[in-house]
Amino acid sequence: MEQIWSVAFAVLVSLGGGAAIVFGMSSWLGKVWANRILEGEKAKYQAEFARLKSDLDKRIHEHNVAVTRIDAQRVTAIKHLYGALISWNEAAIQVRAPNKLHTLPAEAIETYRIWGNELRARSENLEKLAVLTAIDLSEETYTLVATCGLSASLMSIAFNQAIYENPPVNPVDHLARIEDARTKLEAEYQEKYEPARLAVLSEFRRIIDPRISVGG
Repeated sequence: MEQIWSVAFAVLVSLGGGAAIVFGMSSWLGKVWANRILEGEKAKYQAEFARLKSDLDKRIHEHNVAVTRIDAQRVTAIKHLYGALISWNEAAIQVRAPNKLHTLPAEAIETYRIWGNELRARSENLEKLAVLTAIDLSEETYTLVATCGLSASLMSIAFNQAIYENPPVNPVDHLARIEDARTKLEAEYQEKYEPARLAVLSEFRRIIDPRISVGG
């Protein structure tokens, strides 16, 4: 290889202007190799870019699918939770209404017992749904739901205590105690439960449609 370059160099010198020609050839060869290297690097980077873009597109697709699935789960959770809130509220309406049973005390107590059982059962269902759907909600949203659910649970327990815990032998006294518990439930409902329910409703609306401002 050395001899080839020596012969080539001698030929170039014999032709005259050897230095200039050698410099020109070196420059030309340098450009050729530089271009080849550049094209090789360019092809390598283009391939790398294509691979990264493909990975990114795949991840974006997976993310969008996951977000869509999470949104669907969240909406389903909201529907079930608010349905449970409404269900408890319907049971509470019966209890909150003034005593219009117009029956004997013993019969009225039995009716309140049925209503109290239903009130407690629906509050337990609300508690269960709140736990099961907690993972689908943000901490802020779950706090609102938990506050509302706790209020419903405490009211249900207090009312049922008036019905079941050491009831007086006298049905008239027993009914009077139940009526007092019903009056307290009405006050708690207006003071604590209803504001909490409205806060949950506002939050659920905001989640389903972000265009709605908080409290809107």
